[in-house]
Amino acid sequence: MKFLHSCLIFNQDEMSDGEMSNGRKHTVEVFTISYSPPAESSVIVDEPNESTTPCDFEDAVKATGYGLYNYLLLLAVLPGGWASFFDVTTMSYVLPSAECDLQLTLFHKGVLNAVTYAGMMTSAFFWGFLADTMGRRSLLMVGYLADSVCNILSSTSQSFQVLLVFKFLSGIIISGPFSINMTYLAEFHGVKCRTKALMWLSMFPSMASVALPGLAWIVIPQSWSFSLFDGTIVYNSWRIFILICSVPAMLAFLTLLYFPESPKFLMSQGKNDEAMKVFRRMYAINTGKPPESFPVKELCQERQKSQTESSDEPRRASVWEKARSGWAQIRPLFLKPHLARFLLIVAIQLGCMLSMNTLRLWMPQLFTMMENFDYENRDASLGAPVLCDIILASNPSTVTRDDAYLNSTVSSTCVVAPVQSRVYINSMIIACTSIIGYMLAGNLVNLVGKKNLLFMAYAVPAMCSFGLNWSPNSDVTLAIVSIFMALASLSVNIIISFIIDLMPTSLRTMAVSLTMCVGRCGAMIGNLLFPILLNVSCIVPFMFIGCFLLVSLVLTIFIPKPPPKLV
Repeated sequence: MKFLHSCLIFNQDEMSDGEMSNGRKHTVEVFTISYSPPAESSVIVDEPNESTTPCDFEDAVKATGYGLYNYLLLLAVLPGGWASFFDVTTMSYVLPSAECDLQLTLFHKGVLNAVTYAGMMTSAFFWGFLADTMGRRSLLMVGYLADSVCNILSSTSQSFQVLLVFKFLSGIIISGPFSINMTYLAEFHGVKCRTKALMWLSMFPSMASVALPGLAWIVIPQSWSFSLFDGTIVYNSWRIFILICSVPAMLAFLTLLYFPESPKFLMSQGKNDEAMKVFRRMYAINTGKPPESFPVKELCQERQKSQTESSDEPRRASVWEKARSGWAQIRPLFLKPHLARFLLIVAIQLGCMLSMNTLRLWMPQLFTMMENFDYENRDASLGAPVLCDIILASNPSTVTRDDAYLNSTVSSTCVVAPVQSRVYINSMIIACTSIIGYMLAGNLVNLVGKKNLLFMAYAVPAMCSFGLNWSPNSDVTLAIVSIFMALASLSVNIIISFIIDLMPTSLRTMAVSLTMCVGRCGAMIGNLLFPILLNVSCIVPFMFIGCFLLVSLVLTIFIPKPPPKLV
């Protein structure tokens, strides 16, 4: 699961994985970043003439202008994007250093890489129901605060089992804010400015892919260590790193204290008076004029009075009705004529996200093995070592395995091999090449076409995965993995754009949500299988990744042309 420069924009109320709980129709755009700011003033205001005629959301938000309030709101929601990325990626940098402290086998490491995705899948639909009843802001605040606390508790973990539980809970918690964050921002903007705001929000987590290894580079190699409660809890550098990674979620919680519920949600709940207060505040901050001068005097009633006055007693029924409505929205995807197209797209995305996120999360461990390999003392008669030789010979700690990954014991002399600076530098380079790939995606699509680019995005990474086994050193591995990640990452968004082409408007959001959910399932499965396959033979996991990409490549051939009349 990525935060990309090629962005998904949902131009209506919802964009969470739980959107299927909502019977409303949605519009989805997929775009790549090629935005050039227009030459205009910093505050854009389109004021209607003062009138007692009720205005809908679009007219009201247009009248507030676009200026300081919107910029402050964007800054407030940006830390939330980092929090989501940190949750699914932090473990990959921690595991090489935590091996002895937590008595980790390779299988344990795979489980810790996968467990956050498992938590996100578990709660995806649940958060969607809550977002419709409790509101965006309240759920974001609860979610980010709980996620921050969960990460703080994770940093105190003294065993594999405790860390596993907290990372699973973190996945359950962050699944909601991950999607609701973008919905919240969108509901403060009209159609004209929404795409630009969401573009910036989508760019920021991509920067986190560069910042996270940089932060790990600063913290994890340090020799910091102290204990609490008479040695019950021992803190060292990798635990401090996890503690620091809780900051974005806490910062997201604190910034949202200064912002209200989204006016669009308030109007949908019949709370027009509260929505009007939000619009007036936005208008005052954007224009510097008194709130009372806001030209809109009355808002349209988007919800019937009888609905707004409903008591708590029938609320349970409304949740049940939303569940039924959600199923009614999902059901057409599994019927003709959509079933074959939808299953084809899901299968392609499963292979892509499994391959991409498995290799991405295991690269810090593999780079650590390569950087600590003793090239000088290798028997020259064996020839130059390749990656598999290095993996088989490298044993970063003196962990001995009775069973290679399930039953393990750690000797009393367990010593973790140092994680070299090159491990973090290589990770930053890979992240930068992926960002460059996103920036070039728009031009590449125009140059070679969407389907041809998708062929390239699967064929080249598949060859990279097959060839990775024969990489002789970390420099060659870096080049191969950089190409792999840059192209494989592009394919995720290209597939989403095919969903837009092949599905009617009423099913697009649902199809995107389910496709990404299946993709997370693939990431979880890949990280669990990688160490198991590595135990079978070093070459097997890389062939496994490459074969999944080849299957996706073959399936791409069968992607049909968009129907001539798709509504």
